[in-house]
Amino acid sequence: MNSSGEFDAAYDLYKADIFRNVFHLTGNRAEAEDLFQETWLRVVRHGPLRPGGQDLKPWLLTIVLNLHRDALRRKRVRRMFLLRQYRGDQPDSSRSDGYAPPSAEPARVTEQAWLQRDIDQAIAGLPQKQRRVFLLSEFEGLRQTEIAGIMGIPVGTVKSLLYRAVKRLQRDLAAHNPKGERIKCDAKILSV
Repeated sequence: MNSSGEFDAAYDLYKADIFRNVFHLTGNRAEAEDLFQETWLRVVRHGPLRPGGQDLKPWLLTIVLNLHRDALRRKRVRRMFLLRQYRGDQPDSSRSDGYAPPSAEPARVTEQAWLQRDIDQAIAGLPQKQRRVFLLSEFEGLRQTEIAGIMGIPVGTVKSLLYRAVKRLQRDLAAHNPKGERIKCDAKILSV
């Protein structure tokens, strides 16, 4: 079991990065909170943390990706079950992506909100592997070799997936920036 001090130090150091990654993977705050908690429960169950002040971020992100894959598998099974059970019913139109259009705000704030929504949707629309590589690289700031180790794939595959993700995002977001300027996405910038 982890000593309380080791765990507290690791939690304080990595909690923001881990939650940000989980939120971008899931796109849903409730799912992100569940996955975030499960990640830290796994850390507690694991036992002693790695010694010598070693960077735990790649290890924590590996746990996040594995838990996310498991959650996606469970969702697919539930969807298949529900589709079989309710075949012929109308789809649920009450589904919300958590975004409410801005009300009477200044035009610039409204434009930024719509742009951020479109960026989030474009990232969410990436194929799973491309999205994971993109998030680990651009939002977590990991090197390609670290991403390869976390995902268990060759570095060349990481490079290819990242290239395809960026090209797809550039294409999907080109309407926002016909002049080819840089678009700001949270703390990162996409070249469109």
